[in-house]
Amino acid sequence: MTKKLLFVAPLLMLSFYGTSRLTAQPSCAPIDTPPVCQNTNQININNNANSMGPPHICVDPGETITVNVSPNGSTASVMGKDGGWPNGSGAGFTITAPDSGTYEYNVIFSDGTCVDPRITVGG
Repeated sequence: MTKKLLFVAPLLMLSFYGTSRLTAQPSCAPIDTPPVCQNTNQININNNANSMGPPHICVDPGETITVNVSPNGSTASVMGKDGGWPNGSGAGFTITAPDSGTYEYNVIFSDGTCVDPRITVGG
C-alpha cells in the first residue's frame, strides 16, 4: 500500500500542476500591425521594454526566421494563436516558415506578459 501511494502521489501532483499551467492562456495586448508586411527574416524581442519588432513580417515558404532575444541571458517564447505555427522559445532561436498564409501569434516575454504580432508567408 505504501509503495503504491509513493508512486501515485507524485503522478497526481504532476497532472494537477501540469494541467493548470497548460490551461492558463494569457490575454495578449494587441499591437498596431501595419497592413503591409516588412520583408525581413529577423524578429527582435526585448524583455526589458516588453517590446518586439517588426510587428508584421513577410517571408517565403521554407525560409528560416531568426528570433533574437535581449538582454543576453533572458528568454522569450513565440506561440501560434491556434497552437500551430510559429512555435519556439529560448534565449535566441530559429523558426522555419510553413506554407503560404497569414499567421497570427503571441510573443510571450520573460515576465509572462505578451503581445500579438503577425507573419505573412508567401505574400
